[in-house]
Amino acid sequence: MFSWVEKISKNIKDLSGSVDKYKSDSIIQSLPSVAYVNKAKKLINEKRIDEAEAVLLKALDISVQDARIYKFLGKIYEQKLKFDDAANYYKQSANLLPQDKEIWLRLGMSQLGANLLNDALISFEKADKVCPFNTDVFTGWGMALMKLKKYALARDKFVTASKISKYNFTAILLSAVMEIKLNDYESAEMKLSFLAKVAPNEGSLYEYAHLKLLKSDYDAAIKYAKKTLEVNKQMFPAYIILGEVYSILKDIKNTEKTFNKAMECGLDDSLLHFEWGKAYVRFFEFEKAKEQFLIACEQKEDYIDAKIGLALINSYNEDFNLLNELEERHGDNVYIQESIGLKLMSQDKIEDAVERFKKALRIDDKQTYNYYNLVKCYMTLGDNYKIREYFDKFILANSEYVQGFIDYAKWLISVNDFEDAHRKLRRAEKVTNTNLDVLNLMFFTSYTLVKNNICEYNIKEAISIAQKAQDLGRFDFENEKLELENILKNIQGSN
Repeated sequence: MFSWVEKISKNIKDLSGSVDKYKSDSIIQSLPSVAYVNKAKKLINEKRIDEAEAVLLKALDISVQDARIYKFLGKIYEQKLKFDDAANYYKQSANLLPQDKEIWLRLGMSQLGANLLNDALISFEKADKVCPFNTDVFTGWGMALMKLKKYALARDKFVTASKISKYNFTAILLSAVMEIKLNDYESAEMKLSFLAKVAPNEGSLYEYAHLKLLKSDYDAAIKYAKKTLEVNKQMFPAYIILGEVYSILKDIKNTEKTFNKAMECGLDDSLLHFEWGKAYVRFFEFEKAKEQFLIACEQKEDYIDAKIGLALINSYNEDFNLLNELEERHGDNVYIQESIGLKLMSQDKIEDAVERFKKALRIDDKQTYNYYNLVKCYMTLGDNYKIREYFDKFILANSEYVQGFIDYAKWLISVNDFEDAHRKLRRAEKVTNTNLDVLNLMFFTSYTLVKNNICEYNIKEAISIAQKAQDLGRFDFENEKLELENILKNIQGSN
């Protein structure tokens, strides 16, 4: 989630401003190490980093007690992103000249980059004593706490940093990120809506899209994820958000388009394929999901999340070997709960399976195939009230899934509720008017209802449904159609 934040530590500005222009090799000729430092400063300013490093290393041959030599070596290694080395040099400089107003900040940022987080906390605390209430110090301090997952403390530091400087948009952004982690969505909303207007960069736009996803404001999530990609088409997490939102909205066309676009941008990654697999699970495209989970496992050895996805797909095929390997350590995962439910169903432990499927829905209510799993459980238990309840929930959540309507209609027919079955089939017909199962069942329910209440118009409508099914290639009720045609002739003859 915080991959884009890694760039921020490189952009925290130096307290002393830009590197001074080189004026002379030495201000005090009796201190030759000063000449080397000044020369190195000029080279750093000219981006000739390797040459500057060589000069400073020569300066160490003259003096090992000059704090500035270590400080500028630290700057060089920080620019090279060699944070361990930078921290070591900054530490030596700080020991020699601890009152330097910049050194503790730079040391803290390097320790942050080197993941020496507890050391970084100490350095930022010292930086605050040497240079109190500096916005960059509090920003770095917050970042160290954030990496330590001390989100409330981190938020406080970021808030302080933004109070010191209202233009510290990084601190405002990171305080909003912490508020998201702390489930304080309203405070995060205020900050991110502000940043989306005044500082609409890839970080602020992405985090706003992420917040909108968490708040189930899917249109806004799509809007800001797309804006993120307008700023930076390589912003990988934005594709993940778009793919997730489109799959939640059951928009398979845009889901596949999003993930394929990420691939075209060179963002082929195990996480991409895992999320793609999750999206296919939401569409009940289990074989396609399996393909993506397998790719994810090939790209990242021992990818647990992808293996859990495979365990779910295998469980739908009554292969529970992978589930048995994973369930003890990952029992709180929604896929594992669903898989355990399927395993219990296969063992005829239906009431236990019901509890697992309900728990899966409590973990993630968007994992809606569990409604259908509950339907199957209650069919075994013979609870018609619960069957109807969970069928209704299933088709409400999956209004484009035609098979759900077909299965519901078949059950309604089995309990002689032909009117409701016909209504469900009408809804399915609005999704697709060429599905032969839908058309055949529509005819059969129409035929049954017409037999109970003969009406010329309804007979003609039922016959037209039969004719459409015949034209499309399969019709299963020729005798019933002939019976209706004879009834129609008799009605018309009597007129």
